[in-house]
Amino acid sequence: MINPIDPPTLALEIDDLVDWLELTALFNAFGLARLDDLLGSLSELEETAEDNIGEHDRQREQLIERIENEVEKRRYMLGEAYPFELTASGEELLRDDNWRDYKFAFYLICLVTAHVTGSAILRRPPVGELLIRLRNDAFQIIATLGLAGLSEGPAFSVGWPRKNGETIVQLLTRAAAAGGGFSARNPPGPYVSPHEKDGGVDVIAWKAERMPPPTAFYFGQTASGKNWPDKPVAEYARVFAKAYMIDHMTGNLVYVTVIPYRVVNEAFWNTQHLFHMAILDRLRLPLRAWQGAQLAAQGVLIDDADRLGDLIQWLEDFVTYAQAA
Repeated sequence: MINPIDPPTLALEIDDLVDWLELTALFNAFGLARLDDLLGSLSELEETAEDNIGEHDRQREQLIERIENEVEKRRYMLGEAYPFELTASGEELLRDDNWRDYKFAFYLICLVTAHVTGSAILRRPPVGELLIRLRNDAFQIIATLGLAGLSEGPAFSVGWPRKNGETIVQLLTRAAAAGGGFSARNPPGPYVSPHEKDGGVDVIAWKAERMPPPTAFYFGQTASGKNWPDKPVAEYARVFAKAYMIDHMTGNLVYVTVIPYRVVNEAFWNTQHLFHMAILDRLRLPLRAWQGAQLAAQGVLIDDADRLGDLIQWLEDFVTYAQAA
């Protein structure tokens, strides 16, 4: 087997350093990553004068504290959906022994997805069929469950390709019958391309109520690439609704961009929230997807909730591929 992880570099920010530890623990036969290994690799790249040892030690302690704080933030935000923990000594990051449980697959798949392109960490990112399955299936399943968990109600997978072969009109007819608070426009509006695949909307969901209309309706778009800041769903949803929906009785519309990334720049994060309206990132999406899976187990209608096994299979296939000589 080969090591699927490249050595850390001094250019890595704190989020990537923790990602490096998580990916190392994911691939490690014993499910662990040692902070000393990370710090030792970084120290070898530094040029430290002998008379500046004290400052070097102080910076090392600060880095350890930042790593511990980042891991703790992830654990706090994601709770039982986070598959890692630091030992009491803070010397090792441990992968949960049951990492193949789909409760953890949501996070692990987001972690890998964030390093598909341009990663300074992942030496063997998914390619070919693995990449197609990741973008068309696995991440779409997670996004649908995530919107269900966020809305606390039904969720329908609009994104192309749709596994059951439905047209958009057929899917929306099914969603309307489930209490979505609208009617499907059939045929679609006159300016819709006959080759339209999903109209830029990947998921619709709504707050579950005992009677229609829902008090809030959600439009979601998956954005697994690093160009996600340029893909807000609101404008797509406005055109989508005019083309495919009529008599929409819900006034509270929520627009959500679904991404696999951890964004640490607070100013950028806050600005993007204003632009995208709402964002499910790696600190939110895995837990919401886990909550969506629990709703589906209680009988709430959520597309692809019966395909959780596909997530586990993809994760196992990727780990095997990444470690192959």
